[in-house]
Amino acid sequence: MGTPRVVIIGAGFGGLECAKKLDGKPVDVLLIDRHNYHVFSPLLYQVASSLLNPSDIAYPVRKVFRGSANVRFKQLEVQHIDFDRNLLEVDHGPPISWDHLVIATGSTTQFFGNDSVASRALGLKTLGEALQLRNHILSCLEAAARSSDADEQSAWMSFVIVGGGPTGVEYAGALAELMRLVVTREYPLITVAPRIVIVEGRDQLLGAFSDKLGSYASQRLSKLGVEVVLGQLVKAVDGDDVVLDGGDRIRCKTLVWSAGVKAEALSTIDDMPVTERRRIDVDRHLRIDGHHDAFAIGDIAGDLPMLSAPAMQQGRYVADFIMAHLDDEPAAPAGMPPFEYTDKGTMATIGRNAAVCAVGRFELTGLLGWLGWLLVHIYYLIGFRNRLVVLGSWCWNYIWYDRPVRIIMRAKRQPTPQLPHSEM
Repeated sequence: MGTPRVVIIGAGFGGLECAKKLDGKPVDVLLIDRHNYHVFSPLLYQVASSLLNPSDIAYPVRKVFRGSANVRFKQLEVQHIDFDRNLLEVDHGPPISWDHLVIATGSTTQFFGNDSVASRALGLKTLGEALQLRNHILSCLEAAARSSDADEQSAWMSFVIVGGGPTGVEYAGALAELMRLVVTREYPLITVAPRIVIVEGRDQLLGAFSDKLGSYASQRLSKLGVEVVLGQLVKAVDGDDVVLDGGDRIRCKTLVWSAGVKAEALSTIDDMPVTERRRIDVDRHLRIDGHHDAFAIGDIAGDLPMLSAPAMQQGRYVADFIMAHLDDEPAAPAGMPPFEYTDKGTMATIGRNAAVCAVGRFELTGLLGWLGWLLVHIYYLIGFRNRLVVLGSWCWNYIWYDRPVRIIMRAKRQPTPQLPHSEM
């Protein structure tokens, strides 16, 4: 019998952490992803708000495992999973076999079936979406500066952000600071004030936090000039009008959607047990029901919060589980306790010198919370260069009140080259 092969689908937080934990172990690891990089998604909003470059928060997967003897990476997209024969069908090359499979494909934006919103909204879930949003916002400023009509300028300078979770709150604060720092200095022909509205269906922002921290976030955003609309949902988009379910209309050229995510489509998987939230159903050891040599972790699986911390802990657990049970009967492993998620806290920043941080019953706001947020995010960034560049950008912005990355850049579309088939 040869070296066991572990195939990991997805190089997000969970998949990457699992592969790192298996690095140097007596298993052959193949990590697959449609992209050749890992993105530090908590900082996507800073790309969208012109503070960071895409390369500052992304890191090539191959570089992570450059010195590894047993972990390989291939840029592929899975077309079908055959559990009966332990095979993956991929978009290029022959099927890939596995002894252990880890599905860590993450999540995508959830529009809750609202087609009019889906067709107009800008997402903030991927690196491409963050760059698209940055280009769009900067283009709005240029369009407003070209117009001499106040009503048209007002439409270009109005921005609606849907979703009052950490992503929406952080982006609203960053966008407000971008407008305050740039518009008055560099766009003298814009005569209307920017209008930023954040819409949340619940009765408070940051619903996963305490009422106190949610109220602090609302007050902080209000001081930055952001209008906070609570207890309303976006019903539709009608032309340039965002229509709320209470009947209010907000005329704008920009609708940013951060109101929810869902597990990646399971179209490649037949007869997969799923939870009520359409995520893969797993047992207490994160194994897929009925498939004891296959695991699912992160946003695609179970019912834990769809955040990076649970995914990373699950990735490490699955790696340890595989190594502990290489010689066991897969249906009856022994000796390792079930997975238990340890909540180490959550945090969100709300502009300069302000953040909320909750660790158990312990809560921080203001400057202390903001400094804690900075340290945590620098620590978890992959790569020394990334940490240094991001820290430098933050220092530049803090000292000079400047958002340095304000270039509108769109790649010219080219036909996608056909990749040659290769042996696995």
